[in-house]
Amino acid sequence: MRRGVTSEWQIDKRPLDSLEFEGRAGETWSLQQLFQATSTDALLVAHQGKLVHEWYAHDDIERLPHIVFSVSKSITATLAGVLVGQGLLDPAARVTDYLPELGNSAYVDCSVQQVLDMTVSLDFDELYDATDGKFVEYRISTGWHPASPDQIDFCLHDFLISLAPGSGVNGQVFEYKSPNSDLLGWILESVAQERLADLFSKHLWQPMGAEADAYITVDRKGAARTAGGFCAIPRDLLRFGELMRNGGCTGDMQIIPAQWVQECREGGDHQVWKRGGSKTEKFPRGSYRNKWYQTGNAHKAFCAIGIHSQWIYIDPVAEIVIVKLSSQGEPLNAELAAANLRAFEAICAV
Repeated sequence: MRRGVTSEWQIDKRPLDSLEFEGRAGETWSLQQLFQATSTDALLVAHQGKLVHEWYAHDDIERLPHIVFSVSKSITATLAGVLVGQGLLDPAARVTDYLPELGNSAYVDCSVQQVLDMTVSLDFDELYDATDGKFVEYRISTGWHPASPDQIDFCLHDFLISLAPGSGVNGQVFEYKSPNSDLLGWILESVAQERLADLFSKHLWQPMGAEADAYITVDRKGAARTAGGFCAIPRDLLRFGELMRNGGCTGDMQIIPAQWVQECREGGDHQVWKRGGSKTEKFPRGSYRNKWYQTGNAHKAFCAIGIHSQWIYIDPVAEIVIVKLSSQGEPLNAELAAANLRAFEAICAV
C-alpha cells in the first residue's frame, strides 16, 4: 500500500504521566504499569486532530510498520465501504453472486453483510492455542504456519472453499470467525478486479495522506491475509482513526462514505451480539457492525481490536483517537483488555 502526499500532524503535546486508572485486580495503575503488563510498543493520542501524546518503547517502533492482527478486519471493512459507495459492492447480495466457486461451502446461503457482521454460522473454532485441527489447517493455508510437502499447494482460498456450515442459522448470532474477514478481502478483489494492496493504496492510504508505505501478508499464491496481516506505522494508523472520527473526511475530501462510517459508529443488532456468549462480555452494552466494535459506554466509543493488544479506539464525544500497539505474549487476556479500556476512558476524561 503506497503512501500519499503526507498530511502533517499539528502537535499539542500533553503529558499523561500522572494519569491513574483501575488496572488488574482492582489495583491503581499508571500508563507505565499498563505498558509493562501488556508489552506495549506504542501509544499515540490525538485530540481534535492534534497529536497530543506519543510514546514508543524504542525508536524503531516509530518508523517501522507494526502488525495489527485483527485491526486488519476493520481496515478491510472500511475499504469495503468505499466500494459500496462506488456501487461495486452490495452488502445485501449473496457471497456467491461475487464468488460462485463458494457454492458448495458454508457461504452458499449467506450475504455479504453477514460476513461483515460476523453472523455466519461456520464449522470453525477460533482457537489461538490449537496445535492441530481446523484452526491449524487455517494458519497453514495462510502461510502463517509451515506446511508439510503434501500441504504446499493448499492455500487460503482453498481453505475458504472447504469450510462447512455450522449448526446455527446465518444472521442470528455473533460468531467471531476470522476466515470471514479473509473472505471479505477475496470479495473486494473480485468486484474491483484489482489486487488488495492496490485498492488500499488508491482508496485509503494515498487519499488520507499516509506518511509511509504499509503492507499486508499474503499466502503462497498471493491471497491477502485481510483477517490479520495488515502492517503500518503508528502515526498512519492514527491518521486512519482520525479519518473514521471525522466521518470519513480529510479536509474537504470525502474518502469513506459518511453513511458507512455512521453505521460503524452506531453499531449493529444488540440482541445478535448478546447471543454471542463469552466473546461479547467485554462490551455488555455493545454490538458489532462492519467489523467495528461499538463499546456501548457513555460516549459510545467504537474501536478496532487485534490479538496481542492492538487497538484503535475512537471517542466521538471527547474527540479523541487512541492507537495502542503491543507485543503482549498472550493473544487474549480478558483482565488486561479491561484494563486497556479503563485506561482509554481515563485518557478521554482528561
